[in-house]
Amino acid sequence: MLQGNYCGKNIYVINPSNDSDSSFCVNKIIINGKQSKDELHSNSFEIDFSLMNINNGDPLKIAIIHSKNCKPKIVNPAVIQLQSTFAFVNYKIDKAGKITWTVKGDLYSSFVVEQYRWQKWIPAGEVDITDTLRKNNYAFQIKPYFGSDEFRISQTDDKGNVVYTKEIKYHSPTKELFLSYSKSTEEITFTDETAYEIFDENGNFITDGLAASVNVKDIPKGKYWINYDNKTEEISKK
Repeated sequence: MLQGNYCGKNIYVINPSNDSDSSFCVNKIIINGKQSKDELHSNSFEIDFSLMNINNGDPLKIAIIHSKNCKPKIVNPAVIQLQSTFAFVNYKIDKAGKITWTVKGDLYSSFVVEQYRWQKWIPAGEVDITDTLRKNNYAFQIKPYFGSDEFRISQTDDKGNVVYTKEIKYHSPTKELFLSYSKSTEEITFTDETAYEIFDENGNFITDGLAASVNVKDIPKGKYWINYDNKTEEISKK
């Protein structure tokens, strides 16, 4: 038995042959207590809800009656599940780097704010759904890096669907950062505190954090890539 709501899409069924003879597995389809008018004599078929005069949003109870020695496969059962009512209404960022956004619909999880850095999206922070400025309004203070910056916000519904905002662009007034590596102290020093990541020359993750310096005494000799600020640089530890 399948249950859900009609959301404007039909269900597709893989209908294998009966193991005992050449007939097909599915014998009939019952929708909301009535037999469907779909053609079932095929290796696959579509449950066409329009043939049953079912309207968008109507509840569905679907029974697939089939032979005991075979089993049909529902290709897309999720299409009869109501989609998330959540949506971002608007979002913006001010000169001080404060992102504010307004939403509507049901909320199921914290908002995740991501920053595009080092050619990938990385988490910048979370905002709990109880942390409202006022009803349905939220805010997050970013930590920008030098130059052009991009952020986005996401919300995950109860079915695991993720809804994103479009990219929120910001040009930071912060100073450009640089790094230096001291072989004597085996320490990487940045000109200011920054988020960083360290990978070996094969791309294996070593460590990350938020700091103005990183002690690398305990990592083996070799070449390493350092992501920091909006840059990627290489160091050699000998």
